[in-house]
This record gives sequence, C-alpha cells and structure tokens, in this order.
Amino acid sequence: MKVLLRIVLFFFIFSIVTVITGYITFGLLTTSKNIAVPDLKGKSLLDANGILSGVKLYLKVEGETYDDAIPNGQIAKQNIPAGNKIKEGRTISVVMSKGKRAQSADDLRGQPVEKAQDMATVNKQNVTKVIEVHSDTVEEGKVIAQRPSPDDKGGGEISVVMSKGPHAAPVYCPDFVGQDISQAEELAESLGLEVSVTGTGVRVTNQLPAPNTVIKKGSTVELKATFPDD
Repeated sequence: MKVLLRIVLFFFIFSIVTVITGYITFGLLTTSKNIAVPDLKGKSLLDANGILSGVKLYLKVEGETYDDAIPNGQIAKQNIPAGNKIKEGRTISVVMSKGKRAQSADDLRGQPVEKAQDMATVNKQNVTKVIEVHSDTVEEGKVIAQRPSPDDKGGGEISVVMSKGPHAAPVYCPDFVGQDISQAEELAESLGLEVSVTGTGVRVTNQLPAPNTVIKKGSTVELKATFPDD
C-alpha cells in the first residue's frame, strides 16, 4: 500500500514539474522580442558585432568571397536579409569580402593607346594613366610599357607609357649668304625650313637668324636678296 502511494505521489509530482517547465518555456518563447535584422553589408566585423550585440543577436563568419564593390575585410553577404524580423538570441551568418579579384592584364605593348583602352575595357579594366615619352624605336602614339605588366596580377586600373616618337634632331641654320635664291630655297626645303625673301635681287646678301643658330624644323628664315652689282 505504501509502495503504491509512493508511485502515485511520484507521478503527481512529475506531472506538476512538467507542466510548470512547459509553461515557463512557452512563456519565454512567446515573450522574446522580434528583432529587425540590421544591414551588415559593408561593415567590419568589429562594427557588425557591436551592432548585433546591441539587439541581442550573434555573429558568425561562414566564409570569404571576391567582391568588386565591397573592400577587403568588410561584410559582403548575410544569410538573413536586412529588415527581416527574427527572435532575439538568433545568429546571423556573414560572408566576408576579399576585395576585387586580381586580374591579368592583356599585353598592350605596341598597340595604339585607343586600342589598348578598348582591350582593357573588354577585360573589365581601365587605362587610367598615360605617360608620354620620346622613343627612337616605338612609333608615335603606341604603348611602350604598362603596369601591371602582362605577367603580373593587378586590379582594374592600368598605367601605360606611350611613345611621342623620336626626339627632334637639332637643326643648325645654314649660311645662305652668297647663294642664289633658288639654291637657298632648295637647301631650306631639304632641311625642313621655310624661307621668306625680301628684295628684288637674285642673290642672298643677308639672313635672319644668323648662320649656325639652332632652330626647329619648320622655322622660317628671312632672306634679303639683291642683284650682284648692288
């Protein structure tokens, strides 16, 4: 009789404890706050953890990915979209950005700068800087060198060195004095110079600039012509 009473008492106490436990659990579940998920995209881990801690949510990093828009070390994705309502105490999983994927540049050397830009655009890159230098071996307007080189990994920006063609060789003004006008004009043309003749004669008696003066191709030399007996 005592044994039976003990068994009945045990089951009674067990039932009471179960009901109370269930009630408490149900109360906790139904009274937990609904939290609007913060937008963590573009945030650092430190900032994101601080934001989530403030609303009683937790942070978990699940991996990394390349992202052209999100800098390295910032959050690129989150498993629960921002604005969704969840219970406090939940965990938000995120994927971190590794920044832009390193790209190999095409070989732009020897290409006209305009074509080099088109080639870079196809590869989702951009020629952002053009440095012009003289070159005796590369045609004017074509690429001499680039950075990053075709063998290097780089981002989306490329700098190129463009040829301005060979250095212009210095021209020394000839001595035209004493020459016939026709001879002087022929000599000037062979040197890439222009002449301006004053006077009514046929022979050069004076000139400007003076002989052996350094001038540029295309410059004009003023010649004064008189007749031999003048």
